[in-house]
Amino acid sequence: MIVAGALIAVATGVAYNLGAALQKREAVEVAIGTKHLLRALAKRKVWLAATVLSTFAWVGQVAALALAPVALVVPLLATGSAVLVVLGVRFLHERFRTSELVGVALVAAGAAAAGAAEAGSTASHEALRFSVQFLIVIVAAVCAALTLRWRSGVAYGAASGFGFAGVAIFSKEIGDGFAKRGFATVPHLLASPAPYLLLVVSLGALSLLQAGFQRGNAASVMAALSVPESIGPLIASFALYHEKYPHGVDAVILPAGLACAIAGSALLARHGRKLGEPAETAVAQG
Repeated sequence: MIVAGALIAVATGVAYNLGAALQKREAVEVAIGTKHLLRALAKRKVWLAATVLSTFAWVGQVAALALAPVALVVPLLATGSAVLVVLGVRFLHERFRTSELVGVALVAAGAAAAGAAEAGSTASHEALRFSVQFLIVIVAAVCAALTLRWRSGVAYGAASGFGFAGVAIFSKEIGDGFAKRGFATVPHLLASPAPYLLLVVSLGALSLLQAGFQRGNAASVMAALSVPESIGPLIASFALYHEKYPHGVDAVILPAGLACAIAGSALLARHGRKLGEPAETAVAQG
């Protein structure tokens, strides 16, 4: 079960990043602010197709979270960010600074290491209280607002990551419900705030992500997204779901992997393009 969840998580991460590449391609073609960006993009067929792909990837994420621990699944989702570097160069004609490539590599490697450290754990199916679910949305919104003060593509990516951290947690709530009760869980889910909060944070995070794509390389934006998207559910896995913290060497690898991912994100934030500096005009430099 855990191995299946891990494999689904990796495949889901790749699918998310393929969808992100297509969304990036469309987002840079739309010269409009964040407020009305989703409405404009929803009229573009390629963007809608990419969003459908991301929706299928979300189904994979729900399945992975039902089969394997949060602390294993979420970091593995971030490993697909390396795919965006190749797609960015070949498909989107992006040019990366050396510092950006190093940052993306650190995030992907750190996420993979953190996931490997959790490979032997078991999944928890403990449901969260309704008050806790609302608190998660509030914390995500505050963190996103503070991050947006920097207004770079990487900042928008990180801000969307706080929203997608909420998506991961609410996705687990839904996946756990189906894992325990099957389709009989539908009435219980509809009576809980989880699916509605999932919709709210999904739309907010998606809007911020598209704004990030307008301002920076897709791989850099997604790498920045993956850090809060990983750390938030990791905190929830231990503090709220009471999953067991790894022992021995894995107890060191997990925080080291997260530190590596955070260092990569910090490098991206330091050298990422600011608002108004188009990605396509950046020159590769060390």
